[in-house]
Amino acid sequence: MKKAIQIKENIYWVGVHDFNCRKFHGELFPIEDGTTYNAYLIVDEQVTLIDTVEEEFLDIMLERIQSVIGDRPVDNIIVQHAEPDHSSGFLKTMQKYPNAVPYASNAGVKHMLEQYFKEYAYNKVKTGDTLSIGKNTLTFVEMPMIHWPDNMLTYLPESKIAFSNDAFGQHIASYKLFDDEHSLETCLDKAKDYYANIVMPYGLQVNNKLKQILDMNLEFDMIAPAHGVIWRSYISELLEAYKQFANFSSKDKVVIVYESVWKHTQMMAEALAEGIGRSGVEVKVFKNSETSTSLIMKEILDAKAILAGSGNYNNFMAPSMASFLEKLASCKIKGKKALGFGSYGWANVVTKEINARLEKAGFAPVVDESVTVNFTPSHDDLNALEELGEKIADAVKNM
Repeated sequence: MKKAIQIKENIYWVGVHDFNCRKFHGELFPIEDGTTYNAYLIVDEQVTLIDTVEEEFLDIMLERIQSVIGDRPVDNIIVQHAEPDHSSGFLKTMQKYPNAVPYASNAGVKHMLEQYFKEYAYNKVKTGDTLSIGKNTLTFVEMPMIHWPDNMLTYLPESKIAFSNDAFGQHIASYKLFDDEHSLETCLDKAKDYYANIVMPYGLQVNNKLKQILDMNLEFDMIAPAHGVIWRSYISELLEAYKQFANFSSKDKVVIVYESVWKHTQMMAEALAEGIGRSGVEVKVFKNSETSTSLIMKEILDAKAILAGSGNYNNFMAPSMASFLEKLASCKIKGKKALGFGSYGWANVVTKEINARLEKAGFAPVVDESVTVNFTPSHDDLNALEELGEKIADAVKNM
């Protein structure tokens, strides 16, 4: 029988491990090591379940719950987020515990009805609302657009735990449930990865919500997210990292992303990288079609500039680069600069289109240059590109 894991007195982790997950949110977020869907059980005069799990893993969650309360019913179910990785097990949980009272934000109730088409006597809650369950009182904090309109956080003041759902999550699939059972570097790196691929478009909302939470003077012994490890020792470092992420804080770093069939554009990318790197600026170079999207987005989060390159394919850029530029535009990135480059054969059109898309996405040019080469770059072309890389490095240092 699967058993619950106690995280504080009368509070239990009843989640599941998805060790085989390699595509989180479909193709949008490739991951390496699987993930967890965290649900939490509070045993008091009323038994309260914080979130459910993916429907396919529901029996494991129910086993963990029963390992603590046996045949005792669950009295309350807190739906912090209606996205299916947290809510698709809800209907069958209600079948198991038909008298449980569900709580959700106003948007959460709307999303649950629109996805599952079944009405329950939902209690709609907003920031500052409370629920007494005996010795403990739950306080709700709405967190709209981190990363859906319905997200919310549930705070338990008696135990100083924030159940934060997607906020502060990471993809660490381990029975070592706490942050200090892993290195600080690992935890923050995974949190950065998750932020860059899930939360990055909502930096403004993250900044505002962090300020609101701090203004509420909540004390945290633990932050228990819906994915990954529970934070208890690295909380101050985590909150500082989130401030940096939300502000798109950057270092002297350039990310080069390109697509190339006959290596002409690849040669350009590597020559630009040579000039940037030898000028003392960190540079990362990725062939888009052979690199995890999640890795590229994580590296972009703290870079000052992005260089995007493609060859010409029937007068269009490579499809993978078009997709990458759409992804960039959707992330609403602030404070960074960019530049397109590429090789062409008989129609010099693609680099202009890349730069137009970058400009439309809000990126100013890192340098005022047109960076194109006809067919194979010559030695003179490559030398000129290295010199341009040095110029880009100087611009980055002065940003």
